[in-house]
Amino acid sequence: GDMLDDGSTAPPAEQDDESAQEGAGALGEKPGAMRRVADADDGAESISSVVSGCSERRDSILAELDSALELTRELQKLIVFATRSDVLRTGTASFMRDHIRTLLVVSSANADKAIRLVSEERCSRGVSSELIKPSDGGLFNSLGDSIIQRVMQALDGEDLSRARQVCKRWSSFASDERLWKHLCLSVWRALESDSALWAVIDASIQLSDPARWRKIYPSVRWRKRWTCRLQKTGRFVCDLVAHQISGGPLGEKGLPSTLVVERRFNISHLQTFVLPEASVLYFEPAKDEDRAGYEEFIAYLLRRTRAGLALEDHRRFIFIPPCAYSKQLNYLGPSLLGVVQIAYPPLANQGPEG
Repeated sequence: GDMLDDGSTAPPAEQDDESAQEGAGALGEKPGAMRRVADADDGAESISSVVSGCSERRDSILAELDSALELTRELQKLIVFATRSDVLRTGTASFMRDHIRTLLVVSSANADKAIRLVSEERCSRGVSSELIKPSDGGLFNSLGDSIIQRVMQALDGEDLSRARQVCKRWSSFASDERLWKHLCLSVWRALESDSALWAVIDASIQLSDPARWRKIYPSVRWRKRWTCRLQKTGRFVCDLVAHQISGGPLGEKGLPSTLVVERRFNISHLQTFVLPEASVLYFEPAKDEDRAGYEEFIAYLLRRTRAGLALEDHRRFIFIPPCAYSKQLNYLGPSLLGVVQIAYPPLANQGPEG
């Protein structure tokens, strides 16, 4: 049975047959969902004669079969009847639920019938050019530009790429650079403000290229990235997003959830300490509120001409501010880079610094 408002269980639906019959009679309908659907289908079939092949009648056919106003009237009739019926006022809501389900089934059947009638009724009176052709995108072409744009905004990059192959109109909408820009920035926000980053990701793409966001999307989408919390000893700095820009995989562990910068050393030693097989990361603030801490950390390293060092078992995480070494990594911008490697030469004579 159905659950009542007070938490008790309603009796089985067959106990409401009397109210269902009464409701069906009051609404001028045959009882039972299956009979309703059959009636609706018969009614829809009878409207097929209305479709004479005239394109000016298309909208009226759709409106007649799939009318929001008609569905609203049916719901209003149900509400009025329910408030006046003594049986329904004191009984369960199963009749109303069944009736609403039936209305939805009928409405869906009518909508499908209307679409089929409009699509099939072509060429009979020389108006096929005015009706929708499946080869040109089917009913999609009857939608306004604003609706199509909303549809495209809901797609990911893979689906947009497929949409570009369908037809010229789809390709036009799916090639909108604003869509590709949004997808790219949802993954890597710094692309909007750090022009030097583009050359690191794909040096073949020019910033002047009108299709640059679409072209760089695959390289952005499939790169490994992690989020982590950056701390100096005893103090939170900011939350980061780390994107891998070169080097081998970081393994199953990826990046630790928290990196604590325990040591610092002079950036002049980077040339010696960083191993050729090291993985290189690009760090950006995870959120807008993290930017202040992020920029303060970079300024702190630059003032002291230091690189930061975090340790985890046998792995070493080196934080590199903009410097000559970051240029050797082909990055010329103002952001923080990172290096991840398994081992490095001893730093015994480089004691810890504040």
